[in-house]
Amino acid sequence: MTKPQKTRETARSSLEEAQAGNSWLNDYLPYQLYRLTNRLDQRLQARLRSQGIKPSRWRVMSVLRSYGTLTIGKIAEQALMEQPTVSRVIMQLEADGLATRQASTEDSRATEVTLTPAGIEKLEAILLTAYRHQQEALAGLSRAELDTLRATLNRVEQNIDFYQ
Repeated sequence: MTKPQKTRETARSSLEEAQAGNSWLNDYLPYQLYRLTNRLDQRLQARLRSQGIKPSRWRVMSVLRSYGTLTIGKIAEQALMEQPTVSRVIMQLEADGLATRQASTEDSRATEVTLTPAGIEKLEAILLTAYRHQQEALAGLSRAELDTLRATLNRVEQNIDFYQ
């Protein structure tokens, strides 16, 4: 059986289970992932706001800290944000002395963004909050379970990319 045939067969089996009347929504993985992500995101946003950080700034600063100097387009891609929103956030970060913009050395039409030392310091001051947030969500999971979870999520993402 080829991969697409197997995928169709699995989907057909899942559809038959749903039509049988069981509570399919709670077993529907995209719904479970969305619900989980939404709850995690809402709690993190509340924690960030209590420290005076807007979620959009957190995401942009985190991407820059993780990947270094990037173009606005790459930041938008990595932060899963719209490019105009990223541009606005970058302007605010620059005005606050947390990031700098300069023309790309590879493409003069592109703008590259870098966190300043003050931006790195600001981000690192709130990383404890982010790590605590993650630890609370993952409490009770062993290292092996965490490794399996990460590997499984990576595999699901690869499958999504493959079938797109």
